[in-house]
Amino acid sequence: MKHAILSLVFLGLALVGYAQADGFNLIVVGDPQPQTEEQFARLEKDIFPHIAAIVEEYRSTGYPTAIYLTGDNVWDTLDLMPRLKALFDSLDIHVMTVIGNHDHDRSTVGDKAAAVARYEEVFGPRNYAIELGETLFVALDNIDYTSYSDYRIAVDRKQLRWMKQTLRQNSDVEHIAILMHAPAYNYRTDELNDYARKILRHAKGHKIDFITGHRHLNSTADIAPEIIEHSVAQVGGNLWFAPMCPDGTPHSVLTIEERAGEWSWRYRLLGESAEKQIMVVEDSADEVIIRIVGWDGKWRVEWSENGKAMGEMERIDIIDPDYRYYVENEADYNDMVMGHLRRKLIPFKHYYRLKRTAENSEITITATDRFGRTHLESF
Repeated sequence: MKHAILSLVFLGLALVGYAQADGFNLIVVGDPQPQTEEQFARLEKDIFPHIAAIVEEYRSTGYPTAIYLTGDNVWDTLDLMPRLKALFDSLDIHVMTVIGNHDHDRSTVGDKAAAVARYEEVFGPRNYAIELGETLFVALDNIDYTSYSDYRIAVDRKQLRWMKQTLRQNSDVEHIAILMHAPAYNYRTDELNDYARKILRHAKGHKIDFITGHRHLNSTADIAPEIIEHSVAQVGGNLWFAPMCPDGTPHSVLTIEERAGEWSWRYRLLGESAEKQIMVVEDSADEVIIRIVGWDGKWRVEWSENGKAMGEMERIDIIDPDYRYYVENEADYNDMVMGHLRRKLIPFKHYYRLKRTAENSEITITATDRFGRTHLESF
């Protein structure tokens, strides 16, 4: 097992190798984004220990473990960057980051170099490649920044040329993971964003996983055969103002494991076992609604009642009941924050419903993910 990190600079952008022949563990932390001392303290005391516990679990696997922060590492408060880096460096594993829109210096206008200077001083180059197991991770900056309120999601030609050259230098790699802050996929229109199409043209012939954040929602998009995006929810809830994200996801991370070149993944609720994927959000005398934490279109969810198999549950699109209750009954912020929270009261797809045939009957739910792993919940 090799642990040395080697660096090579090409056009001012870094290529890093972290060789491990047959696998890795990766913990993806969505948009940490503390803005205040109070939020940083919550990250440090309420969230970080659970991430550290997952790291400790992985130490016994014999595979190297890394952390990836999906950008918006802070929320405009750039002075928190060194402390955030020191916090995750204390895990004594490799930490990867990308730059998010809130990692730019908002005092700058029309000067990209000045806007990213503090980020690069703390975290290093915005573009790099690192090899873990049999996968090449390629970091891109897809925040085309003019000012705080004027940026677009795009990747410039210089980065695309660098990526193409990097892939040529690593021609034996079949699987690449592209790390960016904002998604490659448009989840409203169910199609790939135009800038991401350019990335795919430069990476033609590879198996590709995009790993992104920015939306504060958990999503897995099967874009095309062997092209997937993992969009990871904000680890601290919706901008630290709600204890869960708008899709109902409480504090969680994405974990990816590679073994013999094959990936598996799951969204992991912090403080819970990896197997906890079913959350009961409504349980009445005649109806049950559940949320699947790491849902995608390849899950199968079945149920039984009083020991009798009842088939598959009905998938439904609804506004998350927990998030709605919090916004309508518990949140108490200024009008601007409340407006932001209310705008996120929109339907999501990862819910299932069953109708009891007998009041208060005993229910068992079996949810099977794309990898054939089963998750049970009885009540």
